[in-house]
Amino acid sequence: MTALLQWMTASSSRAILAGGATALVASILGIAWLPAGFIVLASLAGGPWLAAAAGAGAALMLLWWGTLAFGIALAAGVIVAVLLPSYLAATALASTRSLNYVFQALTLCTGLLVFAIHALFGSPEGVLMPFFARLEPYFQQVAQWLTQMGIQASPQEIGAETARVGWRVFGWLLLLNALLAQFVGLWAFGRLREPGLFGREFRRLKLGRFIAWCLVAIFTASLISNLVLGHGWGAADDVVFVLAGAFLIQALAVAHGLRELQVIGPLPLILAYVAAALVPMALVGIGFADTWFRFRERFAPRQGV
Repeated sequence: MTALLQWMTASSSRAILAGGATALVASILGIAWLPAGFIVLASLAGGPWLAAAAGAGAALMLLWWGTLAFGIALAAGVIVAVLLPSYLAATALASTRSLNYVFQALTLCTGLLVFAIHALFGSPEGVLMPFFARLEPYFQQVAQWLTQMGIQASPQEIGAETARVGWRVFGWLLLLNALLAQFVGLWAFGRLREPGLFGREFRRLKLGRFIAWCLVAIFTASLISNLVLGHGWGAADDVVFVLAGAFLIQALAVAHGLRELQVIGPLPLILAYVAAALVPMALVGIGFADTWFRFRERFAPRQGV
């Protein structure tokens, strides 16, 4: 693995080829963070020019594949959404060498982006429903699957509900893809230069009190909207969803930190990931509480003791 990573980052020409190869694998398997993660590795290992070469190779492959599948306009949009945030975050990671700083910056920028999308386009239903009309065969399959489970829902209802949460899901997937790219790129760079680098940086992740208070303020605004107007504030609800997802990641970092300190065993760590899938709000609460209770610092051994 290390030899392959060294070969991929040895020159710009190899970075272009490797970027295209990772994008091809990502297109087949549906893992968009893979080429974005290689861009992060290239940025850390060789600087912005090597990262640009990796991005160019990935973009060309995604453009070719996406044009065949969706058309050139949608393919270009996918390239921007998948690669650009990761490239910008990789530049920040290379200059600051702080995964935590990038985590906070990506979370804030994604929240602001969701607000901006609402300001520009308004309700997602009107914008996304024409696009989702093309996906009606897929929604019919989902409706049949739900019917087998005893849940009655028409394809139109599924499409409308999907469109209603469209901006929040888009924002969360954008944030998650960029974060996974940073994780993969930093892990690969650690394999090359500093084993254990990613694990150490991941266990330190925290969003900080400013973002926590932003979540409180936006959630309060949504509650007031429900009380006064009788319905939620769509932009606030969507941003709360994105910020809550970021605090879930912080909770997983807390779990790994406590495991490293031998406060918990492997089973609670596994259960944390199960809870992230089944009862995510429990993990969100832990991540949010860590802002003030600082679980990892409380159990860390004191210097000189």
